[in-house]
Amino acid sequence: MKAQFVHEDGRAISGMNVRMVIGSEKDSRAPNAGKILTTDGEGRVSYTVDAPIKERKIQTGSAFFRSASQLIEVGFEMELLGRRALYWIELDLVKAGPLMGQAAYVAGSSGRFDQMLKFNEKTHSWSFPDDPKGMQLTGTGANVLQHDMKKNAATGRWEIDMKVEKQKWERR
Repeated sequence: MKAQFVHEDGRAISGMNVRMVIGSEKDSRAPNAGKILTTDGEGRVSYTVDAPIKERKIQTGSAFFRSASQLIEVGFEMELLGRRALYWIELDLVKAGPLMGQAAYVAGSSGRFDQMLKFNEKTHSWSFPDDPKGMQLTGTGANVLQHDMKKNAATGRWEIDMKVEKQKWERR
């Protein structure tokens, strides 16, 4: 897996610590799962791990048809307002190409990243799940700008490439 982390203006974030984890790793939402990496001068990190691909059926268009998908889950942990947040990405490869879903979690009382940021429909903002009436954020702190998932024909290994924007936040 390769990832590049950038600021909202597109500048690379170099020297940032980011923990990478693959969903099939043991206890992937635990605070010590995966590996802590430091972004290089171009904001890039690379993480290689043997991980099985899950197969499932997902709804892509018609409510009556489900498409075959190959799924891999990827997590990356970064700072969000003085707390650590685990951004959980689901990459589904369907016939038309890769699809992506994204969620953000903070650690619960057990230390595992199992508390999803709360979306407040009334104000169209996000808040910490343990403080829903507290700070309201304009975003979750990170946004996947680009994603790709493909199988390398020569090696038979899956390759994932992502570009992630670390968002500035504003209080509402």
